Amino acid sequence: MTAVSGWDKVVDVVVVGSGGAALVAATMASDEGAEVLVTEKDSMLGGTTAVSGGGIWLPNNHVMAEAGIPDSKEAALTYIERCVAGRAPDPSLLEVFVDTAPEVAKYLTENTPCSFHIQPLPDYYTPWGWEGHVPRPGRTLEADPYPVGERLPDWADRIVKRGTLMSLGAATTLTEDFMPRTPELEAELARREAADVRPKGAALIAALLEGLLDRNVDIWLSSPARELVMDDEGAGVIGVVVDHDGTVERIGARKGVILACGGFEWNREMVMTHIGYDVKPLSPGGNTGDGLRMAARAGAQLGNTTSYWGTPVMFDPEITRDGEMVPQFEWGRGEPSSFIVNQDGRRFANEALPYNDFPKAFGVFDADQQRFPNAGPCWQIFDSKVRQGTRVLSMFPGQPDPDWVIKADTVEDLAALIDVDPAALRATFDEFNANAADRVDPLFERHRLGLMGPGSVKPLDEAPYYAVRIWPGMLGTNGGPAITADAQVKRQGGGVVDGLYAAGNTAANVFGWAYPSGGGTIGNGTVFGYRAGIHAGSRPARDI
Repeated sequence: MTAVSGWDKVVDVVVVGSGGAALVAATMASDEGAEVLVTEKDSMLGGTTAVSGGGIWLPNNHVMAEAGIPDSKEAALTYIERCVAGRAPDPSLLEVFVDTAPEVAKYLTENTPCSFHIQPLPDYYTPWGWEGHVPRPGRTLEADPYPVGERLPDWADRIVKRGTLMSLGAATTLTEDFMPRTPELEAELARREAADVRPKGAALIAALLEGLLDRNVDIWLSSPARELVMDDEGAGVIGVVVDHDGTVERIGARKGVILACGGFEWNREMVMTHIGYDVKPLSPGGNTGDGLRMAARAGAQLGNTTSYWGTPVMFDPEITRDGEMVPQFEWGRGEPSSFIVNQDGRRFANEALPYNDFPKAFGVFDADQQRFPNAGPCWQIFDSKVRQGTRVLSMFPGQPDPDWVIKADTVEDLAALIDVDPAALRATFDEFNANAADRVDPLFERHRLGLMGPGSVKPLDEAPYYAVRIWPGMLGTNGGPAITADAQVKRQGGGVVDGLYAAGNTAANVFGWAYPSGGGTIGNGTVFGYRAGIHAGSRPARDI
């Protein structure tokens, strides 16, 4: 193909990013007959999806039906609308999501190397009894373990294999993470390690990658997109500027550019501007808001930028990357003989809330005191029953306490070690224990409601007592350009930015602040990546 004057390369569709939303978008654009280029900022393929648990929340999917798990459009939509609680950026997109979700699962199964099983996750508000929920096992699919070593040996070193999240096994599916380690399972995990068979998010990315390679889709790594190229009228996007192989290249896009390059969680200035308080990111470090920034410059209407996919996190001195401690999913939160306090020594939320919800409590403003009392540091307090019965970070039951752990034989001594008023912590301790002796939590209803841990309360009555610092963390931000049903980017003032699409964490999350269940992130991203790819790939080519 001869490049149009002024372009270094011209294709039909450019997809920026390489996570689940991006690769599904590229798949669909290609299947609509478009010539597609995928360009990824990182040297590794897969984005946040590849280091995740890999769940895809797709209500009413065919895998559920084949397993005899009932679902319906009406039930799913009712449940989602309750989760969203009226805060969706565009409520009409909720029905679009529900209508498209089963189609995505079916299409990927029948037209790519992807195959799926059901994860052992309920809809997260099952304990609340919200109408339309599906209990365990629910609506979340997981890609089957994928033989990267056998089927993609040339790409094995370029697909993210695992992160440093201790809670996610490198060779196990999420289902297996909840299973006892039998000799049979141990043998299977050893086989996967030896043969480079990857589970979870890496399995999804690898399967989608093989499908794209079969379609002869061009994929550039270490090639960050720098800016969008607008038409002469400034009304539409006709290309993108990319750093590739040491040169700056102008890539023309006859049909469109799809931004699916993650959120802005690693851009502290953006986080403080939009979220408003410090939140520790767990995703790959390249998510610095490139997509949001480029879309805004193109005139995009933004939405949901004050929200994020949350999880409390902890740090373990024994887990580092490049000399820095790496945030980990919290461990032991919700265990019966435990609670969490702020620096005032007071509890401030139900410790068994779903992981997406609990971090929101860190940003609560106390109007009476004119301060953010939970801004930190906050502490998870637990007794020896929890310590000896539950893994917390690298502390395993039955093993000696590490040197770094904070512990004391009395509540007052523990308070002194974490710089909390001893009288305040003692008051919280005594109140919690008195209620827990009756198996109730009148302050936050933890004995009745909660997802994490056993969802019950028991007294802390076995010394020594332990404290581990806990922070608000995020799997990714989920605000950005507002989108239409086909993931076209809306323009400030009305209409759309012609030729520009967004999906995944780059776009405004159609669920608003909500996280209906595990895999809600990838489910949201793949559904609108799917629709973006179809729309962009099928539209007439423009003369650029």
